[in-house]
Amino acid sequence: MKRSDKLGYSIASTGDAIAYTFIGTFLMFFLTTVAKLDPAKAGIISAVGAIWNAIFNPFMGYFSDKVRTRFGKRRPVMLAFSIPLGVSLFLLYTVVPLPENLKAIYYGLILMLFWTSYTGFFVPYLALGAEYTTNYDDRIVLRLYASFFNMMGILICMFSPTLLIDFLKSKGVETDHAWSLTAGMLGLIIMTVIFITVHLSKSKDLPCSKEDSPIKDKGTGIPGIFAEYLSVAKLRPMIYLTIASLASLICYAILMSDMLYFMTYNLRFSPKIIALLLLIRPLLAVAIIPLVGRIAIKTDKRLAVIAFYFIGIALMVLLHFIGIESKFTIALYLLALMLCTCIYWQLMPAIYYDVCDYDRLHSGKSRQGTIVSFQGLIEAMAVGAGSLILGTLLKLSGFDGSATVQNSETLARIETCTTIIPVIFLAVAAISVYLYPITKRAHEEILRDLANNKACARGNSKRFSQ
Repeated sequence: MKRSDKLGYSIASTGDAIAYTFIGTFLMFFLTTVAKLDPAKAGIISAVGAIWNAIFNPFMGYFSDKVRTRFGKRRPVMLAFSIPLGVSLFLLYTVVPLPENLKAIYYGLILMLFWTSYTGFFVPYLALGAEYTTNYDDRIVLRLYASFFNMMGILICMFSPTLLIDFLKSKGVETDHAWSLTAGMLGLIIMTVIFITVHLSKSKDLPCSKEDSPIKDKGTGIPGIFAEYLSVAKLRPMIYLTIASLASLICYAILMSDMLYFMTYNLRFSPKIIALLLLIRPLLAVAIIPLVGRIAIKTDKRLAVIAFYFIGIALMVLLHFIGIESKFTIALYLLALMLCTCIYWQLMPAIYYDVCDYDRLHSGKSRQGTIVSFQGLIEAMAVGAGSLILGTLLKLSGFDGSATVQNSETLARIETCTTIIPVIFLAVAAISVYLYPITKRAHEEILRDLANNKACARGNSKRFSQ
C-alpha cells in the first residue's frame, strides 16, 4: 500500500475517536452534574442507546454490504451519516428546560440518533479498511496509521472540552452553554475529517456499474438480514472475538467514564490539571505505537494484545492495594489507563479483518460490513453496560451531583470502579483473545486456500466456455 492510501483512510479515525470518546468520557458526567439527572436515570439512558444500536447494527452491516452506487459502495454511506452525527453530538450536550422525566426522554432519543449516525459512518468505514489489503502485516500497519489519528482524536477530546469549557466560563458564558458550544465545535471537526477520507479514498471504493448487483441471498427482508447476521455470529473465531471485544470495551467504558469522577472527587484536581492528565494518556499511546507494531509483526497480533493487557492488569491491581496519591502512583495510573484502553484500538480492528477472509473462504460471500458491524454493536453495548454499572454503583453509594465533596463510601466505590472492576473484564478479554484461533500462520493458509479456489473457478470457467 502507498503511504497516501494509508493516510487517506486513517484521517477519519480522528472523528471516530472524538465521537466515541466524548460520549464514553463525558456523557455520564454531563448528565449528572450539568443536566442534573439522577445517576441511575443517566445510566438507563446509556443502556437504552446501547439497546437501540444493538437493533440497528445488523441492518447497517447488511446494508453496507449490499448498497451499490455510481459513487462507490462505502463512501457515500459514510458521508450521508456524517452530518447527523455532528448535529446529534451538539444536541446531546445541550441542556433543555424540561422536567426531569421529559429531560431523560429527550436525552434518550438524541442518544439513539447519535448511535444511529455513528454506526452509519463506522460500519462502512471499518469495512472499507478490510478491502484495502488482505496482507496480514499490512493490515497491522494500516491499523497503526489509523491508531495514530485515533489518538489524535482522543487528544483533542481529552484536553479541549475541559480547557475550552473553563475558558468560556471565565469569559462569562454559562456552564450549560459552554458545554453545547464545545460539543458543536467537536461535531464540526468530525464532519470535516470524514469528508477528507471520503475524498481521498476514492481509489479503494470504486464506482459500481449497473451490472454490479448485490448477491441474492436465500433469505429476504428482516428475517433474511438476521439469518445472515446469525450465520456470522456462529463462526468460531467470531465467538471468541465478540467476547474479547465486549469485555475490552466494557472495561474501556467504565474507566473512561469513571476517571473524571476519580480525578474530580478523589484526587480533587482542578479542571486544568485534569485536562493535562487526560492529555498524557493518548500521548503515551502515540509513543508506543511503533513498539506495538514491531511486536505484533514479529510475533502475532493476538500475543501482542495479551501481553499489553496483562501488564495493564498487573498495574491496576498494584494501584488498588498501594493507593493512587503520589506523583509516582498517578504516573502508573496513567500508564495503566493507556494500556487498558488504547491497545484495543491499535490491534483489534485488524483482527476483525482476518475474520472477513475466514468467512469468505467458508461461505463464499463478501460480508465485511456484516462482520465489522459487530464491533460497532459491541462498542455501543459496552458504553451502555459500562455507564449502567457505574451509574448504579454511584446511586447505591449516595453520589450527589450538586455536592463538591462526596462521602467516603462514594469515594471508595469510585476507586473500585477505576481499578478492580475493569481488571475483571480485561482478564476475560485476554483469555478470549488467547483462544481466538486465527494466528498469522492460519491466516496465510486461509489466503492460499482462497487463491486456490479462485484459480479453480477460473479454470472451470475456461473449460465450460470451450
